[in-house]
Amino acid sequence: MVNDNRTGSGEFLKPLVSVAIMDIFSVVNGFVLSSFISCLGIFTNTANIIVYSRMGLSESSNINFLALSIIDFFVSFVTFFLKFLYSPILRDLSTGPITSTISTSLGPIMLCAVGASAMMTALISTERFLCVVFPLKVKTFLTPRRVLYLLFAIMAYVLVFLLVFFIDIGAPFQTQIEKTGYYYFCFFAVPSATCFFIVVVTTILLVVRLKRNLEWRKQTASQSESSSCKENRVARTIIAISTIFIVCFFPNVLNLFVQIIHPPFRYMDPYLGTLAVTMFSFSGVFQAISSSINLIFYYKMSSKFKKVFSETFLGRKRRSKG
Repeated sequence: MVNDNRTGSGEFLKPLVSVAIMDIFSVVNGFVLSSFISCLGIFTNTANIIVYSRMGLSESSNINFLALSIIDFFVSFVTFFLKFLYSPILRDLSTGPITSTISTSLGPIMLCAVGASAMMTALISTERFLCVVFPLKVKTFLTPRRVLYLLFAIMAYVLVFLLVFFIDIGAPFQTQIEKTGYYYFCFFAVPSATCFFIVVVTTILLVVRLKRNLEWRKQTASQSESSSCKENRVARTIIAISTIFIVCFFPNVLNLFVQIIHPPFRYMDPYLGTLAVTMFSFSGVFQAISSSINLIFYYKMSSKFKKVFSETFLGRKRRSKG
């Protein structure tokens, strides 16, 4: 929790946000909202994984959505246990020290999963933008196999970070606060923020390009209308996913830039520590939402996904237009 509130002169410094208020937000945002939403995300991403596995991996878009669903499953899974265990409700129990140690140890794993989700979203948005701008050329160098290689590279980055982190520091990390912060900043904050801005730029460019293509198709008859419609549906799905990611990841990026501009804004600071914990509790809720609701867009925007989902979970057989 927050560090001792004594100043250098031995006087006590009152935190900007009281510990009681911080605990209220921790319970509501973390223990209640984030845990519930993450639990829901475990089920929605499990459904996504099953459906995309049944749809096959012949298309790069299916590979991307399957990989994102697997990563978001781990985000939801780890977040659920971290937020559930790291709660003022459990802190006063006899098992409080144990649950606090476990939840603290889950922190780096959750950040790695969140970072991998950001990288995956950036990869998906960039790949789809290139497909729209260079529809013929991109398929020759961005094959499903190479997309898999990129996915393995993301996984390797995450695993290397975790190995180096746990070997160098080890749980529960409270003894090496400065070094822990350095790892988080270099290997999570900077890459994740970079991916955030990549998603913002590629999403804006993708929207602009799709509008131009739509205007062009209104003026000329297309030979591959069904194929174009399918590509547009995939692009719109990615725009929706990227938009949710941008909205939900923005609080994380905002907190990061506040820490860069004003370094005392961190959870160990005696004055701003409780405020930092409170603000990050809100970003945790948004992150849980981002990792849990992609099923809605897949179901609404992909007729094939809807067909396989209905056959698998609803016992319905539907005809798909593609």
